[in-house]
Amino acid sequence: MAGAGREPHRTAGILSSREDLVSGWPSLDRADDERLARSLAAGDPGALIQVMDRYAARLYDYCHALLRDQETAAGALHDALIAAYAHVSALREPERFRGWLYALARNECLRRLRAPDRPAERHEAPEVEDGFLDEEERDRRLEARHLVHGALSGLRGREREALDLLLRHGLEPLEIAGVLGMDAPEAAHLTAEANARLDDALAAAFVARTGRNDCPELDEVVEEDGAWPLTPQATRRILQHIGACPVCHARRERISSARLLQVLPVAMIPTDLRGLVLATATDPALSADRAGIAYRAEPFDTWGWPVPFESAAAQGGGRRQPAPRGLWAALAAAAAVVLIVTGAFFLMPDSSKSRTGAQSDPSGTSSSAPDPSESSESESPSESPTPSESATPTPTRHTPSRSPKPSPTRTRAGRISVTSCTITGSGPGGCDIQVTAVGGPVTWQVTGFSGGITATGGGSLASGRTGIAHVTGECTPPGGSGTVTFSPRAVATVTLDCKA
Repeated sequence: MAGAGREPHRTAGILSSREDLVSGWPSLDRADDERLARSLAAGDPGALIQVMDRYAARLYDYCHALLRDQETAAGALHDALIAAYAHVSALREPERFRGWLYALARNECLRRLRAPDRPAERHEAPEVEDGFLDEEERDRRLEARHLVHGALSGLRGREREALDLLLRHGLEPLEIAGVLGMDAPEAAHLTAEANARLDDALAAAFVARTGRNDCPELDEVVEEDGAWPLTPQATRRILQHIGACPVCHARRERISSARLLQVLPVAMIPTDLRGLVLATATDPALSADRAGIAYRAEPFDTWGWPVPFESAAAQGGGRRQPAPRGLWAALAAAAAVVLIVTGAFFLMPDSSKSRTGAQSDPSGTSSSAPDPSESSESESPSESPTPSESATPTPTRHTPSRSPKPSPTRTRAGRISVTSCTITGSGPGGCDIQVTAVGGPVTWQVTGFSGGITATGGGSLASGRTGIAHVTGECTPPGGSGTVTFSPRAVATVTLDCKA
């Protein structure tokens, strides 16, 4: 079997090496999630900085694994964070802020994958390097990656994505349900089944690569197939052998799926992205851009979660495209930095065959997360050369409800109707815009304003009920007009009549 010969393997050593070889990601304290969400909803700019400190690197790695292009992934994360800043007040369960962020990021990635002007050539981000590894540890890590690649190749795309969220990003099945747009029991079943399949595949691969010198019967089983990665048939035969062989069974006990997935590479987040997000969130000159990004992130359900992009597109709501390239260039200029990143971040061992403009390193790196750009029966966003290409899942229902409590029934969200208003008389003044829920309950908020006015307001309305957005401004002769934008998608006109 190519790559699985009798020479001593370094893989076993990786299990006794440092457990967290991976990321440099900050540790997460779930108790802080609700506090961050509430601070962000209150408009605290410092909260946005804290969100980026805690989550930006993780979210960028997730976006890059789905998109496999450093600039497109940066754009997706940028818009996801701005959308979070705009819509977080609608999140009815702020303690689920973490999964909500991943759901926003995933929608932005899928939106870009479906964009008709998606670049054909992709340039992948470099891997975050671990400067504390010596040469021997790097060799062990590379060997462990080969094991993981082979094991992951036997999983469906949706299973790989669920495991990436579970084992690398630290989300719980309940949170994964919200991200992937499925019921909590369905997500629990998916992650448990995928984890079991990965455990079996890794055990078979690990024993096949490290145990042949100690077990002649295993050597015969491995030689029957001769292929690498192991075929499903070979994996089943090796697992049957492990179950009956005390020597190989003891070797299996040394393997840990969760720890091995930590050796997969992490995409390096662009150094300028933080500045771009802060500029968009706080610069008054970019209020229209903020409003546009917030608008494209809709629709949201009555719990404040983004409707999965696949469902929105199926209902005709997936027409919105990501921000134009000109906007991204303008934001970069505002932040006074230039994005220059090189290198490659590979999904599977043969990723040099994938459609990308980046140069591939045969010894290279790989991530467990799938790319939703291709389609097949596996119902998952995945683009891996083996074993098959996979399509984006079509979720049945999006629910972040806690098990074992029954999932609450979610009603169809309505829209809002807004009135215009007039600020009369010269000097400072104000007026009120009436906001009415139409066709169902709605959570609304002011997302932007222009024309020398300011506006505030937001809240939840039952169908047919009306709320108020307060507008203030100073009328300077001869007067003029401004606009107020709302989420969900509405625009009101404000007239400044200095003569009245």
